[in-house]
Amino acid sequence: MSKHFQAKKESISYINKIYEAKSNYPDWEAKYSELEAKFKILSERTKTLEKVYQFHKGIIQNISSGILTVDFDGIITFMNSAALRLVEYNYNELVGSSMRNLFADPTEAETIIRDLVKNRKMYESREVALLTRTQKVIPIGFTTTVLDVKDPQFSGIIISFRDLTNLQNLRNQIERMDRLATLGEVSAGIAHEIRNPLAGIKTSAQVLEESFSPNDFRSQLVSRIVKEIDRSNELLKKFFKFAKPGKPKQEFVNIESLIKGINLLLESKMNKKNIVLKTNFIEDIPYVYVDENQIEQVLINMLLNAIDAIESDGIITITTKTVAEEDVKKGNIMWVVVDLEDSGAGIAQENIEKIFNPFFTTKNEGVGLGLSISSRLIEENGGRIEVNSELRKGTKFSIYLPMR
Repeated sequence: MSKHFQAKKESISYINKIYEAKSNYPDWEAKYSELEAKFKILSERTKTLEKVYQFHKGIIQNISSGILTVDFDGIITFMNSAALRLVEYNYNELVGSSMRNLFADPTEAETIIRDLVKNRKMYESREVALLTRTQKVIPIGFTTTVLDVKDPQFSGIIISFRDLTNLQNLRNQIERMDRLATLGEVSAGIAHEIRNPLAGIKTSAQVLEESFSPNDFRSQLVSRIVKEIDRSNELLKKFFKFAKPGKPKQEFVNIESLIKGINLLLESKMNKKNIVLKTNFIEDIPYVYVDENQIEQVLINMLLNAIDAIESDGIITITTKTVAEEDVKKGNIMWVVVDLEDSGAGIAQENIEKIFNPFFTTKNEGVGLGLSISSRLIEENGGRIEVNSELRKGTKFSIYLPMR
């Protein structure tokens, strides 16, 4: 009972204090309404600010370009999602560290950092190479802007950049096509000039051969001359095929049926080396719009190269897939891609760009025109070839064929 009385007493005391406060502040209701209105306005503005913050955060995090900010000591203060994906790091692993850790070339890193943080030099579309967490070198193009605000905590340099790997590959392809076109024109002229005297030499040798008896050793020598001339003519035919490939007669082709037919053709050759051919074909793959004979020639040549690259007991894997790419002029392009991967000797990095050059070969026997002709035929059909290789680990050729 005493507890109940005490609680009632405290309640009466509290009510008396409220009335006392009212008497001291007769306009408290108006003040309260004013504060309530201000609180409501502040609350609405806070919500609006939060929306703006989330909107800008979404733009920065979802933009395709990498964004990196550093302070004036070259220390990383922020990286967006695209930047982190490119260099294969987590946010906490890089923020607070020096930006020099991202560069593939330490000397170039020092020069760029000095220009940015000390000389305040701004770059526009400067190209440089970054080193990812997995030690992969990525070419990028970057642009810089100074962020100079009142609060030094938020001042620094904004660096926006894009991955130039595809652009670099395109440049290499264009350079290769230019080289092939030039070599093709020169080759056609030289080959034409050589064939005429060869025809005269062969005719004279055949007449001379008929004047000797079959047992005469000179007859054997002349016969050897005729054979060597025939071999030279075959080489010139290949040369012409490279220099002036026939105009493709394009039609819709089932690429998987074509591959299966080539497999039957080369199966015995693979069995002799104990090579296993694995295929990974996607279901309902679209037809490609190409010259069937030319693409068959390319695939046979590529598969023969893969077989030659394996001494014995190896694996060749052929995979098909579809890929969509955006082109500035042509819009969305759909490709059927044939990946041909072998477990052979691989190609040295310094030779990767040379393998499509005419007469370049690492084989003891071989002319070095196979890949040149293949590349030219694929380009004539509106496609392209990409290569990825590592010594002693094998090679993968990716053949892009248009779906129309």
